[in-house]
Amino acid sequence: MEKPNMRTAAAVALLAAGLFASVNALGEEVNMYDGQWHYGVTIYGWFPNIYQTLDFPRLGDPEVEVKPSSYLHDLQFAVMFAGQARKGDWAIVTDLVYNDFSSLSSKVKKVQGPGGEVDLPVTATVNSGLRSTFWTLAASYTAVRNPSGTLDVMGGFRYANMNVSADWNLAGPIGIFSPSGSVSKTVNLWDGIVGTHGAVKLSDDGKWYMPYEADIGWGNNNWTWNALLGLGYKFDWGDIVFAYRNLSYDQTAGQPIQNMRMTGPLLGVSFHW
Repeated sequence: MEKPNMRTAAAVALLAAGLFASVNALGEEVNMYDGQWHYGVTIYGWFPNIYQTLDFPRLGDPEVEVKPSSYLHDLQFAVMFAGQARKGDWAIVTDLVYNDFSSLSSKVKKVQGPGGEVDLPVTATVNSGLRSTFWTLAASYTAVRNPSGTLDVMGGFRYANMNVSADWNLAGPIGIFSPSGSVSKTVNLWDGIVGTHGAVKLSDDGKWYMPYEADIGWGNNNWTWNALLGLGYKFDWGDIVFAYRNLSYDQTAGQPIQNMRMTGPLLGVSFHW
């Protein structure tokens, strides 16, 4: 099957061109805090290493660890954008990340042996897949705004839908565990989150700045945290941002995804009107 990367790139390019044309027509920097409604959109690419520990809690199923893998090689499809609607110090912010990965490099950590779950020196060929959606929606308030930068406090929720799968072929002293097979699970998580975001000015003219964000959340049998730190530059038509981001989930024992962490660089283009 042909990967839809070219179609995705074309769609993103058309959207970016349309936003560029509409915003560039304004010809001046937008004051997001003038008391009127203003909007912002950031289209970005995030290129993380992926770490997962999968636990399929059915007799004989393995605990699988997904090692850092090649993002572009394993990526099937992705959509990523962030946005805000602001009036004065109040804003509604959102972020959407959708990824579809296949053939992630993996290894078996534990299998079911005759005496129970044990670590075994097995030779394994394991392919894992991950299809995930992360959607954040929050209200924020600008608590600090001065010549040095801004700081917003926020509260809202993050929704995660993760479909994980594993196919394995094992050799070695594997006890009662099946030497080959496959398994797939879907997890839906809703977490309330609190956090902060903003920017620190790095130059007198305000063109160079350091964006940041951090939040933590919790829900039923899990908790999550997200953090970003970057470098941005303002043009007349918008901003270019380079950042490093981490998004992590941890669940209690017996859940299909014991932990999941996505960590890596991010490159985005922002428009304001």
